[in-house]
Amino acid sequence: MGNLQVRLFVTYLVIIGVTLGLAALSLFLLLGGYRDSISYGNLEDVGALIDRQANYEIQNAVQKGDATLTGQDLLLILVNSLRGPGSSSVLPVTSVAVVDRSGRILRAAGPERLEDIVVRDFKAPSATADGERVPQRCRLSVPGGNELLCVSIPLSGAVLEKFPGSEAAALIVARPAASLGEVVGDLMPRLLFSGLIGVAAALVLGFLLSQSVAAPLRNIARAARNVARGNYRQRVPATGPSEVRDLAANFNRMTEEVQRSQQTLRDFLANISHELKTPLTSIRGFSEAMLDGTIDDPGGIERSARVINDESNRVLRLVEGLLDLSRIESGQLPMRQEEFDLQELMEHVGEVFALRSEETGVRLEIRPGSKAIIRGDFDRLEQVLNNLLDNAFRHTPPGGRVRVATRHVQEGLVQVTVTDTGKGIAAADVPHLFERFYRASNGSGAKGYGLGLAITREIVRAHGGDIWATSEPGRGTAFVFTLPAAGRRVPGLAGVPAR
Repeated sequence: MGNLQVRLFVTYLVIIGVTLGLAALSLFLLLGGYRDSISYGNLEDVGALIDRQANYEIQNAVQKGDATLTGQDLLLILVNSLRGPGSSSVLPVTSVAVVDRSGRILRAAGPERLEDIVVRDFKAPSATADGERVPQRCRLSVPGGNELLCVSIPLSGAVLEKFPGSEAAALIVARPAASLGEVVGDLMPRLLFSGLIGVAAALVLGFLLSQSVAAPLRNIARAARNVARGNYRQRVPATGPSEVRDLAANFNRMTEEVQRSQQTLRDFLANISHELKTPLTSIRGFSEAMLDGTIDDPGGIERSARVINDESNRVLRLVEGLLDLSRIESGQLPMRQEEFDLQELMEHVGEVFALRSEETGVRLEIRPGSKAIIRGDFDRLEQVLNNLLDNAFRHTPPGGRVRVATRHVQEGLVQVTVTDTGKGIAAADVPHLFERFYRASNGSGAKGYGLGLAITREIVRAHGGDIWATSEPGRGTAFVFTLPAAGRRVPGLAGVPAR
């Protein structure tokens, strides 16, 4: 029972069994009406046969007799016809009687003693407009016995005209209701045949349905095992019920993310190895030269010590950047929540970069929009602007322009834009700008973006905003990020109270 398909198939069988059981119970409860319907149908067939035989006997008697025939003669002819050879197979189980217009039995023949009994639910005999005699269903209560079902058949108008003084009005054919065994015996072959066809069809459909659910799940399980072995290119077709298709689609997205993460990890290791190789090689080379006496003059030793110090600081900054990025991504680097005017932050950053603007010949424009009070960490958001402005100045030639502007894009959201008039970035590189150690490979003029933009993105996201870049080669680049305004609390931005 551990196999899903077997369990589904058994479930279908249980459902089929319960459904058939309920259907059988319902049928059993309805058999009473069906049993009476069968009995009445048989009585109508027998009554039609007896009626034809009685009419035949009456015609023969009329042809042989004379005009002095009385009502008693009619009763005698009817009783004799009921006891005739043609009725021998009917009377052992069926009672036949003659009744008057009130439903009282005048004469009877058969296994039951029915004389002087009044028929229940008896309707006075009548004929339709075209003279057709319509059988009527009725019931008989036998004293000391079971209730009988009966059918009354009116005597023909021609017969009644021949015997005007007779009290006889109709023939009654009565018998006990069919037993449950008779009904079941009548229905059983049909029910078994229909049931077998239904069960066979249900088994086939149950197998196909269980297969349609289990097969896609087996494919997903097989693909998951392949992913566990390191095959991250594994994909599964989205087939089966909607829930299974959704599971397959999510599995494919998961494997894509795992594949991308693994590739990012490999690229990260390759990039960090490359970034560390150069300074560590310099440190090792100069330290060995000092140790083995290759560099022994005071000036050379001082230069070597300075190189070792600079390269050590470079490695330290790189490691600190990686640690900061990791702590921000994992939420372990708390950020203050304090309300401040974004214009104050922009003016502060403008003062910091004013000297660099003069030295590089790049014009810096700070254009704050309407007053925008935001909630966040002042120092971390200053780091964001510092990183973006540093990139803008590094890639903008003398005579160019770097602009910082803000505006309200919607209620509770402020947008900050940092644009430059540099060489721009190739379209193929733009989607990768915020990746760690990403290096342009198309000669766009951007040699490498280090960790600055990756840290920038994580700080903005930690504040509940988003960041993106647009660029046009030869015309410049724009970095845009959004921040929530004060009063719009961002989940996850917590840990240090406002100063």
